[in-house]
Amino acid sequence: MDQRIIKTKTKLRGALFTLLAEKPLAKITVAELCRTAQIDRRTFYIHYDKVADIFEDFSDQLFEEVDHALTHNYDTPEALLAVFDRILMANFTGFKLLCLNQQHRPLVDQLQQMLFHALCGELLGNKQDGPAQIVLQQLAAGLLNSYVYWFNHPENVSYEELSTTNERVVRANLALLPRFGNQRQ
Repeated sequence: MDQRIIKTKTKLRGALFTLLAEKPLAKITVAELCRTAQIDRRTFYIHYDKVADIFEDFSDQLFEEVDHALTHNYDTPEALLAVFDRILMANFTGFKLLCLNQQHRPLVDQLQQMLFHALCGELLGNKQDGPAQIVLQQLAAGLLNSYVYWFNHPENVSYEELSTTNERVVRANLALLPRFGNQRQ
């Protein structure tokens, strides 16, 4: 992609994230966004039709990055989750806004399903194992919701505490799987 396009889209995304910290997406106008990004409206309309398209563009990029990272083979489930965490933290502002904006809950759900499918592929070899899939669904949902909770209550939990707790949650959930813990009765 042309560097000018990347620069313009980066400015628009930064401006959108700045404005989203103050008001909901539906209240942000193209004029206000362009003023904040210091670009003209014509340039905006070359790349996007509406303000929400910028957020969708970010979401698509985040999903693509997560999907690419989660399709690799990892030595341990912890390594897979560390990569997932690294991607989310590299996109901290956008991911935080994604989690805090209930309008975009389906996007958070999509991330959760991506993590679930990656865990199933990594740990089950995509075999159908109902009880194990329930455990992995619980794990994926719990991990994503732990970030949502953290973003909503940053005064209660530090990032280090979040990471440590998530590691313990992963170990506890994996102990429920025959491969990692006690054999099923």
